[in-house]
Amino acid sequence: MEKADIMKHKPALAALGLVALALACASCSGRITGILREDGSADITIQSAALPSAAALINAASGNADSILDAQTIARSLRNARGVKAVSMRNITPSSIDGSVSVSQANDFLTPLGGQTQRLITYEQTSGGGRLSIELNRATAPQFASLLSPDAEDYLSCLMAPGLTTDWQYIQTKAEYIRQLKATYNTLRNNRGLGNALASELESAAFSLALDFPGAIRSVQGGTFSGARAEFTVPVIDLLTLEKPLVYEVVWERE
Repeated sequence: MEKADIMKHKPALAALGLVALALACASCSGRITGILREDGSADITIQSAALPSAAALINAASGNADSILDAQTIARSLRNARGVKAVSMRNITPSSIDGSVSVSQANDFLTPLGGQTQRLITYEQTSGGGRLSIELNRATAPQFASLLSPDAEDYLSCLMAPGLTTDWQYIQTKAEYIRQLKATYNTLRNNRGLGNALASELESAAFSLALDFPGAIRSVQGGTFSGARAEFTVPVIDLLTLEKPLVYEVVWERE
């Protein structure tokens, strides 16, 4: 596969960061921490870095090793997303960023303007507290990915992510995904074996998410909790493939 072939699927670099920040760090490693308030607003802090092999893939596509993740481009795109009040991002290195996102209303965050019946995020107040749920599946995830930037689908298609694009959804399992990834990218002229390296890193990579809630947590699905804090660890390979839907839920009591 030549540089031009990769570029057909990935015309820009910002998409990796967009998906990393808003759809849980696809092909990145990192940590997200945040606080959710009773009115549904939230503040999120992000630390994210591209996996070395993903950075190599970007460089093979663009020929520019100095711009793997562009914090300012990512910030501009996130500011245009629904439900976002403010964004601050900076580059630590060309392939790593940190920053913060202020969300005005959790129910609006990453919600399409129309034509979508299922939300990525559902926040609701109850008589005794509240509930926050997040669900990603193959029917809805590609639409959320495309919300962030016109380039997001192109980058994820380059990664051949069957869970986040419609192009590769004939790949049904993680094992099939790994085989296809290796077969596609092991033959790059100037980076032979990249498919093996990328597959290995994706299989072992995970990101962590820790959220503080406005009351003592009563139950958590998909993670653990202590007091008012819930923590989740999400394998990157599970997000990219969505062989099974990813469902997370927190129920808390009002103080």
